[in-house]
Amino acid sequence: MKKTKFSILAILSVIALMTSCSNDIVQGDKINLDKLAKNLISDNELVSSTNKGISFETKKTVTNDIPLSRDSLGSMRTVVKIFNGSDNAGLTIPGFGGLKLGKDETNLNVYYIETKVINRATDSIVYGIGYSVHYLFKRVKKGIDISNLPYIAASVQLESKKTQVFYCLQTYGIKGINLVRYFKPTVNKNFDVEGFGVMQSSIDGIHNVLGDSILSKSVKFTPEILKFVKPYELNQ
Repeated sequence: MKKTKFSILAILSVIALMTSCSNDIVQGDKINLDKLAKNLISDNELVSSTNKGISFETKKTVTNDIPLSRDSLGSMRTVVKIFNGSDNAGLTIPGFGGLKLGKDETNLNVYYIETKVINRATDSIVYGIGYSVHYLFKRVKKGIDISNLPYIAASVQLESKKTQVFYCLQTYGIKGINLVRYFKPTVNKNFDVEGFGVMQSSIDGIHNVLGDSILSKSVKFTPEILKFVKPYELNQ
């Protein structure tokens, strides 16, 4: 009898512990990333965002001539897309090498791009150059400031069982030695303190390349079709 009572108490203790842990975690599909998305947008950039109702005034360059150089593109802008597992489960997550979005996850994609809209006989497409950062939120510890990337990275570092976030980095239409030196493409890496440092260093590096007239001379800019952006998204 004592052994049975002890076993029951042990099971109840485990259940209580599991309940406590689960109550201390927010699943990815329940995370609201709107504030974080807005914080990632610089005040001086033109912005478009979909899926979450964030809308900013923008302008676009429209023509029938396919751009062959960076000079024919518009100024850099930011396009933000958020895919929630509750509505988009099974979606191929941008930047993650074919990985599918789980029903309990949320995906945040931030594209920093210079674009040009090309009108064709039956539709319009977007050409451009730039780079993107992609985040996959599986879960976060309750109380974490979701709008603050360093806080998120610290939580991943210290409490990896409660906060699980991964990230990717990509470029579009940009090649050159200076780019490789400053920007390292990354796929499905842990967004811990080291990951945050790598991401921030890469972003600072590519902005340095894009904004420096000397460094940019050694980089080849070849506008490509940006399939992830629709013309109407640049005009929201």
